Amino acid sequence: NWTGNRVTCRDWFQLSLKEGLTVFRDQEFGADMHSRAVTRIREVRSLRAMQFPEDAGPMAHPVRPDSYIEINNFYTSTVYDKGAEVVRMVQTLIGKEAFRRGMDLYFARHDGQAVTCDDFVAAMADASGADLTQFKRWYDQAGTPHLWASGSYDRAARSYALTLSQSLPAAAAAASQPFHVPVAVGLNGPHGEDMPLLIAGEGSAAGSGRTTRILSLTESEQQFVFEDLAAPPVVSLLRDFSAPVILDFSWSDEELTHLLAHDSDPFNRWEAGQRLASRLILAAADELSLGRPSYWPQTFVEATARLLEHADDDPAFTAEALTLPGEATLAEEMAMVDPGALHDARNGLRRFVAEQLGSALLQCYESRAASGPYQANAAAAGQRALRNVCLGYLGELGSSDSRGLAMRQFESADNMTDQFAALATLAQDDCEERERALASFYQRWQGEALVVDKWLSVQAASRLP
Repeated sequence: NWTGNRVTCRDWFQLSLKEGLTVFRDQEFGADMHSRAVTRIREVRSLRAMQFPEDAGPMAHPVRPDSYIEINNFYTSTVYDKGAEVVRMVQTLIGKEAFRRGMDLYFARHDGQAVTCDDFVAAMADASGADLTQFKRWYDQAGTPHLWASGSYDRAARSYALTLSQSLPAAAAAASQPFHVPVAVGLNGPHGEDMPLLIAGEGSAAGSGRTTRILSLTESEQQFVFEDLAAPPVVSLLRDFSAPVILDFSWSDEELTHLLAHDSDPFNRWEAGQRLASRLILAAADELSLGRPSYWPQTFVEATARLLEHADDDPAFTAEALTLPGEATLAEEMAMVDPGALHDARNGLRRFVAEQLGSALLQCYESRAASGPYQANAAAAGQRALRNVCLGYLGELGSSDSRGLAMRQFESADNMTDQFAALATLAQDDCEERERALASFYQRWQGEALVVDKWLSVQAASRLP
């Protein structure tokens, strides 16, 4: 009502004024009601799957288009989802308190009016004192920026120099100018600690012990120097996915493992795990394609074990972080796709984790057994998600114990989430319990067409013929 009707758009070109803002508000409500980390991960996953390809294709257009043939073409992921990211970047740049003041000023000025994206940005600038003139290019320039980053540590000066540069794909870059990109940065110390961030030339009071800083990248290339660092850091870039860009930074396997184990930013911890798992699986797939055995580093298992140790902090996030990238996502990174090798490599990593962490996975699974009837709330959903991810890993062992575990869950489940997770685990194992569970599930749900679809899908997705 407030961001769509009481203050609405002056013309169709301003559609993201209300739709992007309302999507952002919906996202924030979801984050308040559920796991904020998981909500953000799913938002970014959707943005990358839907909006990034739109920005890279022939239908690329700015958040605020300047022309149209058919107005229905305006209802796009760019206008809605990238529009929400633009609003989020405003909040990141000026801070949550100033953003709240800006929203209050926006409503006070424009209640009952039809206005423009410029009016929204003006309210934010007036409430915060920030200069958002260059930032408005996010509304008018199409394409997903590429963010290139590199860093080096000077041991003698005890400083870390971070160089950032931005560019647009060639098709969009002809008349474009640099964006104002908020880059949230942290530095992780050798023991996993967040290091205080003091930028050269600021003075000690400016840093005030902050461990995440928002760097404003406003030029094609800029360098930021962090001082008073006793040891080489591992850089955590674009925390909480602070801008809708494609990031290019050459982390080593060891650095990604370190971030997976220790980063205090949940999004980047998940992102490090996804990057590392993708790298390991793709390398293993190449080896398998050549008839050679795959290799899995113990350090990946150790970082995964740390996730399990801290599972109580946010079970839903832990479930998300334990989930490996899907085969479709991985295939996009392969020049020549070998589906069989990719499938075997991904399953091989799952099995390796299960073999190495079987006791920890079992303990995590058993400690999250429901103590009462099914509850439809965020906390219970997070516990179910983590428990079922652990069950899936244990199912990779193919042991009588893991089959019994899955079968007991299948038979005792009082909700579809738990029953279907148990069925999906059993469906991967050539055993008598698999046939019993499939027959029982169909017998119970044969009158529900959508549930029968799930029954068919779990068999189609099984690795068994």
